[in-house]
Amino acid sequence: MTIGELLDEMALLALPSGTRVVTIEEARQELPIAKRLLYSMQALQEEAHDLTEELEILVECLNPNHEHVIQIADQLGSLVKEWQNLGDRLEITGSRVAGFYPGHLEWHGVVDGHLVLYSWCEGEEDIEWWHPLDCGINDRRPLIEA
Repeated sequence: MTIGELLDEMALLALPSGTRVVTIEEARQELPIAKRLLYSMQALQEEAHDLTEELEILVECLNPNHEHVIQIADQLGSLVKEWQNLGDRLEITGSRVAGFYPGHLEWHGVVDGHLVLYSWCEGEEDIEWWHPLDCGINDRRPLIEA
């Protein structure tokens, strides 16, 4: 059965452009890749935070056109581009980051004919939860498969 057969056409039209609706099997297949991308994004975010703090200190002491300030700003710009690239790759898996600390990934899926978000949090072995689109992680429900 296709996603289109499981979900009414109006629900599909309400999705943001480019959103992929996946089966739980597809989400589980993409989970290892999505986790690696999330962990890479977390590391880059920490590195970018450190560089931002360093840059703030440098601009207090040095001219904004100073060679070292420019070097750190360029490094920060490269990190941002790499982070965006990882986000684009994550989107291809059908998942999205719903939280960074702890890591939380979600995929659009279908449960009982309704568009929902499958939910995985750092520390969990598998995708075993879902929640309605208008709710968050605190309203997760167990994914019970027939």
